[in-house]
Amino acid sequence: MKRILCLIAALVLFATPAFAGDNMVLAAGGGYKKMVNALAKAYKAETGKDVQLVYGNMGRVTAQAKTSGAVDMVVGAEFFFTRTKLDFAQSLELGRGRLVLAWPKGAPGGKDPAAMLKAASAKRIAHPDPAKAIYGRAAHQYLERTGLLPDVEKRIVVVATVPQVFSYLSINEVDLGFLNLTHALNVRDSLGGFMELPLDKYDAITIMAGQLKTATHPQQVEDFFHFLKTDVARKIIRDNGL
Repeated sequence: MKRILCLIAALVLFATPAFAGDNMVLAAGGGYKKMVNALAKAYKAETGKDVQLVYGNMGRVTAQAKTSGAVDMVVGAEFFFTRTKLDFAQSLELGRGRLVLAWPKGAPGGKDPAAMLKAASAKRIAHPDPAKAIYGRAAHQYLERTGLLPDVEKRIVVVATVPQVFSYLSINEVDLGFLNLTHALNVRDSLGGFMELPLDKYDAITIMAGQLKTATHPQQVEDFFHFLKTDVARKIIRDNGL
């Protein structure tokens, strides 16, 4: 019941007249909340202008952006925007999503991901569902392209999302887990450590900002796009793993 009420609340939030106000509405994947919050805060400090922020999983963000008529701008992985055929007036690449291998507190860690994955001590290795999560797909591609999949596939634990991988790591339910760098940076104090994996071992994951053609605050979006190209914004984006 609690989950149903939360879903209803989220849907109502997107549909409320509050989003027809004076400020642009930016919807982003929940995994980029810390980064987008920091960008909005810096933007207000520089311009005095507010941005209304909405977060959710990428499926919900893209669906609501496409149908609600209330969203001006979205931030997330280009893959999801292409798949749902969102119409953009303009877009900007913010950076590339990066895959990492993480381990729980108390684990020895290491510098060689192949050795860590093949080690007998790595009895349970978690990654998100490749059919539903972009970093799950990246993890599977990494294992295939490095030739590690046959050695580890019987020890793989497939979970729904990146946050769930972290949850398993945080309670030592798994020995290793695949996360994206942005999320790993957000929770680094609760991990034993993590290492970034080679970019050429999985398809590029482009993280972008897009202005919807249906945006009702186009000038504000234009101003925010200009801010995203500044040194202040680029530093925030880099510091958040892109």
